[in-house]
Amino acid sequence: MSEYQWYEFVALDRPLTGEEMQALRAISTRAEITPTRFWNEYQWGDLKADPAALLAHYFDLHLYFANWGTRRLMLRLPRKAADVAALQAYLPGDDAATLTVTREHVVLDLRSETEEPEDDWFEAGHLAASLAPVRADLLAGDHRAAYLAWLLAVQNGEIEDEETEPPLPAGLEQLPAPLAALADFLRLDRDLLAAAAEASSDETGAADGLRAWVGALAPEEQRRWLLGAVEDPDRRIGRELRAEYQRTHRSPADTPGRTVDCLFGRADELRAQREQAAADRRGRAAAAVAAERAAYLAGLAAQGEAAWQELERLVETSAYDAAVRLAVDLHDAADRSGDRDGFDQRMAGLRERYRRRRGFFDRLRRAAPALLAEVRG
Repeated sequence: MSEYQWYEFVALDRPLTGEEMQALRAISTRAEITPTRFWNEYQWGDLKADPAALLAHYFDLHLYFANWGTRRLMLRLPRKAADVAALQAYLPGDDAATLTVTREHVVLDLRSETEEPEDDWFEAGHLAASLAPVRADLLAGDHRAAYLAWLLAVQNGEIEDEETEPPLPAGLEQLPAPLAALADFLRLDRDLLAAAAEASSDETGAADGLRAWVGALAPEEQRRWLLGAVEDPDRRIGRELRAEYQRTHRSPADTPGRTVDCLFGRADELRAQREQAAADRRGRAAAAVAAERAAYLAGLAAQGEAAWQELERLVETSAYDAAVRLAVDLHDAADRSGDRDGFDQRMAGLRERYRRRRGFFDRLRRAAPALLAEVRG
């Protein structure tokens, strides 16, 4: 398998200037560069720049994929709009999920590694569009993506078994498309995610709680929010309200979450249940196929001479594939009815009469070599 790398950077908060695009062109002459995007792929060589530095200076989202098993997502958030303290609880600062705080920005860096090379190359542009809403949701105080980042660190063995989970966001059980794409991109274990989601409350309830909280705000507080929207039309009041609600409604610190060991144990239970359910479905499907096959063979045996006449007609008209299938079915029907001697006699007669039809017997020998050997015996 040849080497393949794919780099994509997206500017979300502001477009690139002409000077910035020229600076990026100096880094790569082949890259696709627009006021909002830098993209390039490599089958030989590599990007002649540090992706983290490019993100810090120009962009808000970075995606990386290498077919030897590496995937990376970086999100840059404005520090003044991000809940840094909340995010730090989810990102332990190790290898798989890290949080970097600078004077102006907060950067989430998520990495997924596997030892198995992969052929699952992503179509340029589509994945970034799917994941971009994750950044907006984080800024709005939706910390489900941050919790998924913590699960990634857990999955990678970077969190001790006795450590407890950070605040559990609502709505983990039914992930919207952007978060589902994130979980898939990071290769999160489906059973570990399901175990974590079991204790997550319904997102509709969280939305109802937000509405009730806004309705209960003191009149002067509501007036402050409204005047803020009037004075700054570009201000995203809805996002800020949700973030403020999240900050003021966190789980109490003295209510510990589940431990990592507990989550792993529950994931093992769910995996065993899922695998058993899949085995049961396969068993039922196999039983249904076997029953259908038995009914067909019983009907074929009941046809008697008519079935053998049909076999001879197929051989005479050189419909050898259909003839082979029918011969095998007649053999199995004879097995079920206990008339193998009768089958062997009829097949021996068929071989004698149609010995020149080598095409049929050659195909039958390849499809069911034991069948002709039994007849010869």
